Amino acid sequence: MATRDDDFLTSPVPEPDAEATPSERAHAKTFADIVDKTLGGRTPVAMSADDRALLEVATVISAANGGMELSATKQRSIVEDALRQAVGGVGSGASGSATPIARARGKRWMPWAVAAASTAIAAAAVLVLWLRAPQQTTVVHETAQVPTSWTSRPADPLVGPIAREHAGDASSRIDYLFADRLDGYRERRLSGGKP
Repeated sequence: MATRDDDFLTSPVPEPDAEATPSERAHAKTFADIVDKTLGGRTPVAMSADDRALLEVATVISAANGGMELSATKQRSIVEDALRQAVGGVGSGASGSATPIARARGKRWMPWAVAAASTAIAAAAVLVLWLRAPQQTTVVHETAQVPTSWTSRPADPLVGPIAREHAGDASSRIDYLFADRLDGYRERRLSGGKP
């Protein structure tokens, strides 16, 4: 039967000077055996997720301190996987048929081919634009005669001089100007002219 002491990652943090419980001692001994087996190259297949996470941390700490020596084949495998991934290949951990480095070296010419093709296309476009004969176009500007009522005209004949005592009546003058312009617009639209 599992108790709260068995799951030490979710249990409350004990006091620093508190005595270790029997379950903590048993778990520490079991975990020490797992770490020893892993450092010896015999990692257990089945373990809890908490133990696996702690084991990864212990492995990283041990490797950082220089406590782990990799075999020559393992070192070569790691270096080749890194090189494959650097040149665009697939690492050996992803699939069984990894791209060899020699095949990746053959793809080095691809960026050069793309650059050469785009340079050739750009040069052809420049030549076409340069050798193309310019077309002579003549633009004739004709001004159509329109009635004066359709053109912009001053508002002075409509409003007249503004006396000082009527200076605040701007809204009535604006309404009068708007009505005049609207009459001109209607006349133009209804007589078939373009707006």
